[in-house]
Amino acid sequence: MTLDGHCVSMYPPLGVAVKGIGVALSGGGHRASLFGLGALLYLGDAGSLPQVTSIASVSGGSLTNGYLAQTLDLTKADDGAAFEQAMAPFAKQLAQRGTLFATPITWAYVAVLAVTGLAALVLPWLLPIAGVLQFLIFVVALLVWAELVASRRSWIAANAFRRTLFSPTGSPTPLSGIHGGLDHIFCATDLQSAEQVYFSRSFVYGYRFGLGTPADLPLHDAVQASACLPGAFPPRWLRAQRFGFHYPDDAVHPNDPCPDPKDRPPAPPDFLILTDGGAYDNMADQWAIGRRGRTDCFPDPDNVHHEPQDLIVVNASAGAEWVPFRRSLIPGIGELLSLLKVKDVLYDQTTATRRRLLNDRARQATQTGQGMRIGLVNIPRSPFELPKDFAPHSDAAGQRAKAVLAALGDTEQHWEQEATANATRVKTSLSKMGTEVSARLLHHAYVLAMANLHVTFDYPLLAVPDRKRFVDLVS
Repeated sequence: MTLDGHCVSMYPPLGVAVKGIGVALSGGGHRASLFGLGALLYLGDAGSLPQVTSIASVSGGSLTNGYLAQTLDLTKADDGAAFEQAMAPFAKQLAQRGTLFATPITWAYVAVLAVTGLAALVLPWLLPIAGVLQFLIFVVALLVWAELVASRRSWIAANAFRRTLFSPTGSPTPLSGIHGGLDHIFCATDLQSAEQVYFSRSFVYGYRFGLGTPADLPLHDAVQASACLPGAFPPRWLRAQRFGFHYPDDAVHPNDPCPDPKDRPPAPPDFLILTDGGAYDNMADQWAIGRRGRTDCFPDPDNVHHEPQDLIVVNASAGAEWVPFRRSLIPGIGELLSLLKVKDVLYDQTTATRRRLLNDRARQATQTGQGMRIGLVNIPRSPFELPKDFAPHSDAAGQRAKAVLAALGDTEQHWEQEATANATRVKTSLSKMGTEVSARLLHHAYVLAMANLHVTFDYPLLAVPDRKRFVDLVS
């Protein structure tokens, strides 16, 4: 059983194509965007990008996925240098200018938000009235401000993404206009179904919604829905009718309709109500992991939406650390802060559980020689950790691990410091990252991906690149 409630086995059923490489890019703001790009740069140099059949992403990973889908046909990207050149404007944008705060409209909005918010808080108390009426005016002013001004934050973020990344010709890139040849999947969480909705070039899919088409949805809206961080941005409401959702024909499978009638909404919903894809699955692995169990609900007669042989999960979020929490003692406000902290704890534990399940699946595939191989590129890890675990063994993986350690040389302390800095000191942000931090994220992800994937998958072991390469890329 997968985490989204669909049954899977370790063996491919008839009618499901197993092919190539799936990539999952996690959330985490620009930190995740650049860390994911670093892993893709290694795959480019390794000559593996043409074998990628899907890239699924959430939040910050969707910025990278969206820019790549707009810019390059990966099925023809057999030149790592050309891939790096194509993605250089994206890396420089995030490093030197950012996205959300790189447009004048955002700053104008922040000013309006502050001025009108202050007015809503103060002006009602300056009116020449008193008592209950004055308090009611205060409440109404706050509600009007929240509806007319504060609720526009998601639109402002989508507009910033459009202007900085997703309008290369001056007009917004439509989701249906991105490159094909593989599935670029943008994952958002629907708050009605409590499940993911997947956006791509040729389809929009949710288990309870059925299968639809992207219609006229702009790419920047799909990316922003995937990156709609709770609290920072309100949920996106998208009219469901525009996607033309429909269920598979129950007449074809009368004894096994999909979804089960009890899982269907009582009436076709008018809207998708979307928040960050990371609220459901911050590592974006469920598109590939659940592909087999999704077959009946997502028919694929032409075998174009493949289940990958290898899944590479690039996770740019570290587990929670010890943080003092005396703020919970603040009267009244402390209870709200405690609820928010509970949310963070639940999120951290669900992500940790997913990592453990992925590790279990990876071990099972290794031991049985069957099933999807899974490679993890986790930001808290040093490139030395996995090779050191395998090096004591005399099998082929052990020999590859020894080769990785020899290539890394006497740099273990350096990489431990790099991993710690990237995992704990780089905030989840849509502001510019700066040259040093951006280059460090790219470098770490590249070397970590190379080390782990060479040991586990026998992907090419290349020369360890110099930091200057990545400084030049983002400068």
